[in-house]
Amino acid sequence: MSEAVDPPINALNAPFWEGAKTGRLVLPHCVTTGRAFWPPAPISPYTTGAVTWREVAPEGWLRACVTYERVFQASFRPLVPYYIGLVEVQAGPRLQAHLAGGAMPPAIGQAVRIAFRSLIEGAHPVPVILPAAN
Repeated sequence: MSEAVDPPINALNAPFWEGAKTGRLVLPHCVTTGRAFWPPAPISPYTTGAVTWREVAPEGWLRACVTYERVFQASFRPLVPYYIGLVEVQAGPRLQAHLAGGAMPPAIGQAVRIAFRSLIEGAHPVPVILPAAN
């Protein structure tokens, strides 16, 4: 029996994961204010009104980072130690992402971008942190 490593995908977050498959960062937005938000919700956290999904620029800044040295899923053993960072994207929301390639994390406040890659062969692409594009 193999363990599940793909993210749980449901009606609420499906547009995000569909964007991930094509390398696009897609976030929910309040229809009334136009503001992006995260995590996804069925109604806007700003107005309790309608929500739409739009692609946003994947660039932002690293706001926090943590090192994982313990294996919580056997499939991730080859990645240990790995880093998870909190990235504030230019559109405003903050998202968690893996640091690509297991390299040391950039400095807090440094410009970065979010891309999508499979961490384990055959797995769904997930957000990863890369250096800012030059």
